[in-house]
Amino acid sequence: MRIRLRQSLAVILFLFIITFFLLYLTVVMFRQPFIGVEIKRELGGHYIVKSLEPAGQALAKGMTVGDRIISVDHKPTGQFDNVRKFLSIENASSIVVLHSNQEEQTIRFEKGWSREHSGWELFIQLVISGISLFVFCAFSIFLYLKRKDDEAALMLILFFITIGLSYYSSAASYLRDPVGISFIYVVLPFVPILFLQFMNMYLKRYHVTFISVSLQSFLFSCVTFVGLFSLLYIWTDLFSSEMFEYIRLAYYGILLLGNFICVYMLVRKFFKHRYTKLSSLFKITLSSHLVAFTPFATMNLLPLFVGGEQILPAAFTALFLFVLPVVYFYLLTSNKLFDIDFILTRFKYYTSLAFVPAALVVGCVAIVVNNMEEQSWISWFQIFVVVYIGMTLFLYGKELIDNRFRPKLFKAMYSYQDSLDRFSRQIARVMKRADLETVLKREIGALLPVARIEFLLVDHIEREVTPSGDTHDEQETAGYLLQISDKLQVGEVISLPHGLGLVIGRQRTRFHLVWIGSKTNHTRFNSDELRWLKTMANYASIVFENLYLIEGLIEDLESEVRKEQTTSPWVLRLLFCLSENERRKLAADLHDSALQDQLIWYRKLESLMMDYDMPDALGQELESIKEGLLDVIHQIRETCNELRPPLLKEMGIVEAVESIVEHTQMRVNFAVEFRAKPLPRPLNEEQITAIYRIVQELLRNADKHAQADRITLEIEQKNHNIFFRYTDDGIGMDVNQMNASFEHMGLSGIKERVTSLEGEVTFRSQRGSGLEVVIQLPETMTTSRSERGIMRDSYLIS
Repeated sequence: MRIRLRQSLAVILFLFIITFFLLYLTVVMFRQPFIGVEIKRELGGHYIVKSLEPAGQALAKGMTVGDRIISVDHKPTGQFDNVRKFLSIENASSIVVLHSNQEEQTIRFEKGWSREHSGWELFIQLVISGISLFVFCAFSIFLYLKRKDDEAALMLILFFITIGLSYYSSAASYLRDPVGISFIYVVLPFVPILFLQFMNMYLKRYHVTFISVSLQSFLFSCVTFVGLFSLLYIWTDLFSSEMFEYIRLAYYGILLLGNFICVYMLVRKFFKHRYTKLSSLFKITLSSHLVAFTPFATMNLLPLFVGGEQILPAAFTALFLFVLPVVYFYLLTSNKLFDIDFILTRFKYYTSLAFVPAALVVGCVAIVVNNMEEQSWISWFQIFVVVYIGMTLFLYGKELIDNRFRPKLFKAMYSYQDSLDRFSRQIARVMKRADLETVLKREIGALLPVARIEFLLVDHIEREVTPSGDTHDEQETAGYLLQISDKLQVGEVISLPHGLGLVIGRQRTRFHLVWIGSKTNHTRFNSDELRWLKTMANYASIVFENLYLIEGLIEDLESEVRKEQTTSPWVLRLLFCLSENERRKLAADLHDSALQDQLIWYRKLESLMMDYDMPDALGQELESIKEGLLDVIHQIRETCNELRPPLLKEMGIVEAVESIVEHTQMRVNFAVEFRAKPLPRPLNEEQITAIYRIVQELLRNADKHAQADRITLEIEQKNHNIFFRYTDDGIGMDVNQMNASFEHMGLSGIKERVTSLEGEVTFRSQRGSGLEVVIQLPETMTTSRSERGIMRDSYLIS
């Protein structure tokens, strides 16, 4: 309770101090007029106007760069406090100016909010800074209400409030008020440190350290040193006026250093995590930081640091700071990241698109105004930046308006999208090439006023177009297609002498095209129609490719079935895979239905026998039925295990073979010995299943035919091959007559399984000397399914 009370008192005290500070700054801005003059001291002791602020009263009262200030408040210029400490005439009541034409002018600046304050001055000093403070504080309050227990959120709130207060106090700093300038010189350099600390806290949840303690301590020490030195100069007279240039240089440098460290760490972390789930996070933070601080750093700080003039007004570049609360508020309060890649792509597209028109507009303005020599390059650059940003925003706004209102205002334009949706639903049910052609022809004929839609086959090797026509248009079109046949691309829309051609498929050396004749209204195909046709061609080509692959697969299967002795390994693998899947389904069905039913009836019978007295003869009969049910249950379980052994892949080949050997020895009269050497690399599920089925078949054959007393099984892995050996001491067989016995002993299935895995099998046997089976399987298989060249002729539409 006491802790909460202390926290509440601390928050109230903090809010009271902030409120008092804001009231003080507001009074300063109301009382003092913004003169907006920066001066420099020449070697002769004269004070010359160095620069003028656009919203200052000095510019409105006729002062120009290069004017000499003779006196301030009826005293020599050098004796005025603000001139002596800050090279500024802010807070002056009157000045005497000597213009470049040697004309003296006395200029008075009325204090208090008089009519001499322009609307532009009001807008710059109070409205923009007030809106920025309100936005940052509003985001901070809302963030505190939602995430007040989050340390990163509290640090972000401090970051927001510091930026908002710095923005608001910048006007008082321009007026050279000691409180305002102290806040700017001491607090503003801490903004990068607060950002770095926020990133450290925020990334803790991802176990990432954003910046080291040593680098953060170094930056903190530099900022503290510059801040303390600035306070001593502002509030005391310990240093000469020349020291202000060095303090201001250190202030600009420390701001640039802080922003450079922030950008450097963001770039470094982005490249380090660009292939992880944090890639989008760092891309968002880096982009937002560059957009927010780069204009102020490059257009204001950097020129001042090197001794030049500001390229753009600070009031303008500071507007980009509004990006920060939106982005970081979204990051902390939302569980999703916005699509930064899409935003950056749009940004690059629109900025590149707006550059040339903006340059042309500025050039035309310069020609019309005809005073380029009177304006500095900075003025023209400022005009260009304003026009450039305005055009970029216009393009963004146009896209938003198009997406919102274009479908309602121009419905005919969106009939193409409806057509694509309808076409995609129809082709989902297409099973034959003729059906695809019918759907495509009907859809094109419904939207385009054309009299001819035909399907052509162009063979660029045989130099033939089918069907061949007799008319002049058909012959001219066929000749043109043969000329460009080696340049055809699937999914392409090509111009023909009499209409258009859509390349919808390729089958080895032959291209399938749709010939669309010229429009009946004698107009050209417009851009929307061409884009729609190209999309239709891409859709149709994908379906055509799938139909072609299916037809090829069926042809391959039919050709393999017609072969009498040899069968392709991939076909066998496919058949065995289908067989194992069916076995798995059948085993699951037996276990879940028949076996469970038998167990229910068994328990009901057992309960009936225990609950009721019955004659001995009836009891014996029911006991016999009960034993029969147990046998059926056992047989169903054995059948399920044979159809699909449970946990076959998890057990591995050694445990799987040991399991089947153990089950076999329980019901046969011969001994089975299994020798397995350590396998350095695990087998895949397909290999484990194949070896398991081979062992299963060999042991079954031995039980039925071999009359053996001892069987030996061996398996080992060496030289990237798997070796399996089976031997028994049974009656053997005549190897020369083995072909005839395959169908009876199941050895044909073993041979086919080995062939499906691209292995080799050898049978050695003689009458009375047992049987030996040696199998060699490769660890990896290389045969592709596309033996007829389908993959070689296939393609993907990008």
